[in-house]
Amino acid sequence: MSTPGLALNLRLPSFVGFNDQDLYFPTRGKVGMSLHPGIDTDAIKDKAKKDLLDLLEGVRGKKNLVIEQSLAGPIGLFAKFSTLQDYGVDKVFFLENDNLDTSQKNVVFLASGEKANNCVAIAAQIKRLQQASSIEHEVSVIWVPRRTLVCNKILEEAGVLGDISVEALPLHFLPLDQDVLTLAYDDPFADLYL
Repeated sequence: MSTPGLALNLRLPSFVGFNDQDLYFPTRGKVGMSLHPGIDTDAIKDKAKKDLLDLLEGVRGKKNLVIEQSLAGPIGLFAKFSTLQDYGVDKVFFLENDNLDTSQKNVVFLASGEKANNCVAIAAQIKRLQQASSIEHEVSVIWVPRRTLVCNKILEEAGVLGDISVEALPLHFLPLDQDVLTLAYDDPFADLYL
């Protein structure tokens, strides 16, 4: 393959999983990256789907799912709404809309555990749910990609940590296509810089 002008080829260490020809930076500003032929993106997608469905199956019966809006797209890459319905999800609400329905006994929150404002919003919705409903709800929180001490502390200070079940969905890489992976981070600069 020949291209006019200068180009920069990068070599990554073999443990990263790339070969010599993987990264190619032409001078016209386009960046191309291909995955190592040994990486199975379907397996990554299947594992993410299995992990999510196992967590939903752990909550018995019908449930309302409250999901962070920025996670709806990535989750939709590997789990369709009809599949979620097969695992007991009755209705889906966005966390940011603050419109949780109290019709189901089981409520599952799915949000990024690395954003303190999500923890505060979830704690407020759980408290409102406990006060506004005569039914005793079973609440589960699934943090993506991991559970953090900050969120535990916020939920504890709100007085709801002991009343809920807390899990983690280790969703780090998302396959966008057979040869393209993306990281599921909205604002990595603030996390890495600070």
